[in-house]
Amino acid sequence: MKKFFSYLGSKIRVKLFAAILLVLLVFFVIISLVSEPLLFSAFTRSTYGRLSEVAEKIDYLVPDSGTYYFDLYALSQNYGAEFEIVDGDGFLLYKSSGGGSAIGIEHFPTPGSMDPQYSDMTVSARYGDKKFKYKNFEIKKKNATNADYFIYHDSISTGDTVYVFYPVADIENVVRVAESVYSVISILVITVLGIIFFIIISRFVKPVEEMNNVTKDMAALNFDRKCNDYGKDEIGELGRSINTLSDKLDSTLDDLNDKNKQLEKDIELRLALDNARKSFISNVSHELKTPIAIISGYAEGLKEGISSDPAIIGEYCSIIMDESRKMNELVLELLELSKLESKSQPFTPDYYDLGENVRILLGHLALEIEENAITVDNRVPLSLECYAMGEKIDIVLKNYITNAISHCAGEKRISIISRKMKNGCVRISVTNTGEHIAEEDIAEIWDSFYRADKAHNRNANRFGLGLSIVKSIMTNHRCKFGVENVEGGVEFYFEVPEGPDYYENYSEGN
Repeated sequence: MKKFFSYLGSKIRVKLFAAILLVLLVFFVIISLVSEPLLFSAFTRSTYGRLSEVAEKIDYLVPDSGTYYFDLYALSQNYGAEFEIVDGDGFLLYKSSGGGSAIGIEHFPTPGSMDPQYSDMTVSARYGDKKFKYKNFEIKKKNATNADYFIYHDSISTGDTVYVFYPVADIENVVRVAESVYSVISILVITVLGIIFFIIISRFVKPVEEMNNVTKDMAALNFDRKCNDYGKDEIGELGRSINTLSDKLDSTLDDLNDKNKQLEKDIELRLALDNARKSFISNVSHELKTPIAIISGYAEGLKEGISSDPAIIGEYCSIIMDESRKMNELVLELLELSKLESKSQPFTPDYYDLGENVRILLGHLALEIEENAITVDNRVPLSLECYAMGEKIDIVLKNYITNAISHCAGEKRISIISRKMKNGCVRISVTNTGEHIAEEDIAEIWDSFYRADKAHNRNANRFGLGLSIVKSIMTNHRCKFGVENVEGGVEFYFEVPEGPDYYENYSEGN
């Protein structure tokens, strides 16, 4: 057993594999140590943004409006956070929890009879040493329940103060789950990478072991065994050097054994070296061709009839061309997304006919619509003039309609409807019959490469970038967009301004 381990310890492949495995294990340990604080910090930053957004939306509400308390109730329900509104004297005016409806009496305390919930909180001993770089944001403990809460507070335009709460335990649970997932993924990655590295190292070390065996034969004055051609890198050059050394030693021994045959052997050796040199130059010239040129030449050769089987030729050529086209489309989409997200292109809106563009786009997609036996109901009127970047809105339209075609099922009907909104925009809705989108996927389908329908076959030309591009375009236009599950299908929508006043009013309001 000792000899066995000594043998393994002398093998370079074992040493290399052990070193790489150690690096992977250190990487895993580092991830395990830093994942929890980093995740907690990231979720804390997200929670701060959400709570501050709730306070900001409360400030935008008009207290004297008829929907004021309904809007407050809706904010609490939509954001999953509790909040209280306290006047300048410290009396509670409104609390989001405790009410069974938007105007439940539990929301409105009798003056002087109820204290604010936040007054029953103290700085959390567990998180008291955390120094957040966020204004008006801290962690406090509710003494009645011994539970920690994120608290954001800010003054609003009415002169009152709003306090927004969110339980820390919810974030901690998410962090624990995420950390567990990271650990499992890390273990799987280390295992897979370990196997891959072992295979790579074995292939890398194999030429060294072969050259070692050749040099052992040379030490025994056996020059018949030669190194193989290992390529054009340093290992290949070393193999050729060993071969040259072997030949020279062989010729020297032959010279000592028989001086009369020395000249003949020298000539033969020169011829052999010359042939080897020519062969080497030919091989190098061949190997210097780039992979792209090789693939292109192979595809063109197949198209010209390099194989006698037409089916095989057509199939492989189609695959090569199709994959090249797909990769090209992916690169173009990534470039478009990069331009949009970096905002490297100037924002230059202008008047253009949205209704005419819808009609033209449906004409371009008519064959695909007909092949899928889909009925399209276009209710967008012609000469529907809008004010935006027309070429970008066309991309949004195309993504929505092609997405509807891909997911259309059941009655196989697509409806495209326009209606004017109060904010000076026109809303375009693209609705297709078919399955609903899972509620947990609705917020994430706008992310790059996200695929909500993992269990279904999809068009191979779709990469999960279309809706991400839509999001960037509409964000640049500062217009609303979204998706809703409706009866019998799914509705995607976006809004486009009717005139430049929209952008002026938007800037003034923000």
